[in-house]
Amino acid sequence: MLTSILAFVFVLGVLIILHEAGHFGAARLLGAPVEVFSVGFGKRLWGVERGGTDYRISAIPFGGYVRIVGLGPDESDIAGGDEAPAEPELLPRWQRAIILLAGPATNIVAAVFFLAGAFMLGIDSPIYLDQPPVVGWVAPESPAEEAGILAGDLIREVDDQLMVSWRDLEMALFTAGDRQLEVRLERDGKTREISVTPKAVSRYQIGYAGIAAPLEPVVVQLDPGLPAARAGLESGDRILSVDGQSVDQLYDLFPLVSPHPDEEIIVQIERDGSISDVAMTPIDFGGDGRIGVQFVYPSRIEKLGPIAAIGAGAEECVRMTRETFRVLGRLVTRKVPMRQISGPIDIARISGEAAKSGFHTLIRLMGLISLQLGIFNLLPIPILDGGHLTILAFESIIRRDLPIRTKERILEVGFYALILLFVVVMFNDIVKILPDSVYNLIFEG
Repeated sequence: MLTSILAFVFVLGVLIILHEAGHFGAARLLGAPVEVFSVGFGKRLWGVERGGTDYRISAIPFGGYVRIVGLGPDESDIAGGDEAPAEPELLPRWQRAIILLAGPATNIVAAVFFLAGAFMLGIDSPIYLDQPPVVGWVAPESPAEEAGILAGDLIREVDDQLMVSWRDLEMALFTAGDRQLEVRLERDGKTREISVTPKAVSRYQIGYAGIAAPLEPVVVQLDPGLPAARAGLESGDRILSVDGQSVDQLYDLFPLVSPHPDEEIIVQIERDGSISDVAMTPIDFGGDGRIGVQFVYPSRIEKLGPIAAIGAGAEECVRMTRETFRVLGRLVTRKVPMRQISGPIDIARISGEAAKSGFHTLIRLMGLISLQLGIFNLLPIPILDGGHLTILAFESIIRRDLPIRTKERILEVGFYALILLFVVVMFNDIVKILPDSVYNLIFEG
């Protein structure tokens, strides 16, 4: 818990400071005075004054603001900051637009460099994610089996969206819990169209279709002390059969071993071109047999030089931006459940896990969150930078500024809408961490 809280404060604090520093830097470059640079909203807890700017930490930690003379009413006036002074003459609209754009732009640029840092340190990525989405295995009694999907099928499109890789397919399936998908696939050189409805599983309501990428029956990792390791199996061994029954994919291993707890089985393996039979006795694990061969996808560590890493970071940002707008579109059309959206509690938990996994994982997460923060702030929602920019665009069309009171009313609407959204995502976060007994009582009856 302490690790999660500290990691969350670090991640959120750094990204808020970067965002507000973007606004601050643009204002200074344009000669606009900055009265306040605040991390957080509301009551001033601590701060220092330098060069006419009050640098402060405020009581409500979810956000921040800079008060720039001539920019007009801002979020600090609505969200409980100090009382705004009398507004002087507004800056030219083009200057206001540059200042407003600078915050999200800084987050997006920072995302590229955070991700570049992760690529320089090395990102461990499953190889299959970038491969064409050829089905390697279909789970028995799964939505995919019921729909008629077979191992060897190449998934071409889902809901008219091209599936180039397994990464694309997993995103399409994960965000489609309990929603029918139209799938176009290729089998034996012929195109087929079928419908499949992934089940919504877990508290995140992730879509589960029951298909997986090909996974050769090669040992990657063993559980120490369990039958396979004790019998002498090693990483790199290819499992050929169990009691004479062929193992074509590693997924075949579990149903062949599971029925034999505490019963000796013969596992045929190939090592360095030699074939041998190995006897072992699966342990009883809740009534199922287990030998301790882990289902691990082969992965590669991408470790790049500075220039290549920046390019890879930029490409990742472009890919994630496409996915973000795709998911936003599905949210608006209610094709993606709100339960999949993460709020402060979930982000804190994820930040804690990333921090424990290592610095490279943490800065990669910071890159992804920084990108989302930049995109979110550009949405045309009043009180966000995108909302201010939308008002500026409207004022440019009508060739006059709206009255200050009108702008304040618009900001208030946006503020209360964000509060409502915050309540919803906090509720979802709390639901995800409820004890099973409480969750089942509330949601399962």
